[in-house]
Formats: sequence, C-alpha cells, structure tokens
Amino acid sequence: MKTVRIVLLGGALLLAGGMSAGAGQVADESLAEFVSPATGIELVKVPGGCYVMGDDGGYDYEKPEHEVCVGDFYIGRYEVTQAQYQKLMGHNPSKYKDSRRPVERISWNDAMAFIQKLNETENTQAYRLPTEAEWERAARAGTRTRYYWGDEMDNAYVWYYGSAEFQTHPVGTRKPNAFGLHDMLGNVWEWVSDWYGHGYYHHSPRDNPRGPDSGRFKTRRGGAVTNLVTYVRSATRYRGLPDHRHYILGFRLARSPE
Repeated sequence: MKTVRIVLLGGALLLAGGMSAGAGQVADESLAEFVSPATGIELVKVPGGCYVMGDDGGYDYEKPEHEVCVGDFYIGRYEVTQAQYQKLMGHNPSKYKDSRRPVERISWNDAMAFIQKLNETENTQAYRLPTEAEWERAARAGTRTRYYWGDEMDNAYVWYYGSAEFQTHPVGTRKPNAFGLHDMLGNVWEWVSDWYGHGYYHHSPRDNPRGPDSGRFKTRRGGAVTNLVTYVRSATRYRGLPDHRHYILGFRLARSPE
C-alpha cells in the first residue's frame, strides 16, 4: 500500500520523508493521497463537512437547495481509466480506446463488479462508489457557483459539447477543482451509489444521505462530452438503468477511511 501525505511547512511544500516539493507542484497536493496497489488509481482525501446541495435555479429534480453533511472520504483524482480497468478486469469495453481516457460503456453493475474484484484483490471492503452527496461535495470543493470555477463556462476546465468534439479525452487534461480533482464535470457521466429519486431532495436527511432505499434507476452525475452547459453543472443529476451501457457512462472510485 502506498500512502503519501504532503504538508505545508514554512511556506514550502514538504513530502513525508523530508523531500522538498518542486516549484511546479500545485496546491491540491497538500491533500492526503491514497494509491490503490492493484490498479494505481489515485484517491484524494476529501474532508467531511456541511454544504448546500442542489440548485433552486436548475431542474425540478435538483430542487430544493438543502444543507447536507458528510464525513471524510477518499475519491479518485481522475475518472477510472481504460488502462486501470483493463489491468483488473482483463478487457476494455470502451468505444474511444486510449489507455488514458476514461473507461466507458460501463453500466452501474459493471462498476460494482470492478469494485467487488478490487476489494477482493486488496483484501478490503473499503472501495465503493461515492454517494451522491459525497460526489457533489467533492465536485463543488467549497463553491456555491454553477460550476466549480465560477458561473460562466470555461473550456479550460471541462470536456463537454462545446469543447470535446463528441468523444472522450485523456483524464487530467483539464484544470482541476480546489480539491485537486479533474473532470468532475464533463468527459463521462459518473455513476454514484444511490438509487434515483426525482423528489428525494424534498425529504433527504441532513447527515450522510444515501438516496432512496430502492428504485428502478441509479443516479449518475457530472455530465459528459455530448452535453450542453445545462447538464455539466455541479448540481446536475440524472438517472439510468443499472445495466445500461453507453460511451458517455463511466465512474470514479471512492474509498472509506480505515
């Protein structure tokens, strides 16, 4: 297991073990990082806290804005790539094949099968999909704006209809948010653990909401390369059958602290 912790000391970044960080390293590296031994997937520790989830100016199923609180969790710095998926599962179902692009044509069931195998391989039960509330906490990174960079579209941060030419792109090639997470909006829709509820926000619990107890659809977040600006906002949510596969569907790994 590889764990890297980076702290800010005397105005300079220092790596655990005494190494100095280079001048080109960015602020997101001050967050704790966990790396999966079996796949090399990098996960960033997102600090727990409370925030306002949803968007009163958005679609009905994004209303009302409401306060939720989540505990600490880890989430992938990037969407799971084709190379990482193939290394564990032995095949690559993606339409736009490239080892550094996000794996796609992934159903919710496929994502869960990957997670089950990863937990078995590393002898843990810590890996999982993020909850919807965790996902939005990670995407917003402390912001209240439409996007995690502001209220106006900026192609430097996102692959979507206006920048992607209808195909996925290598992860990490757009600017990250304040938590150091790339492609939280755009590239591929990301499955989360929750069942989908159209009006769930009206009665969602404040602390660690996990969605309805059952349902027909699973929830996906973040929008994709085929979507207009209205579907790549931090509050954007949508639904899909658990067995549905499409080249705009992928996932991002989460992990519970141990």
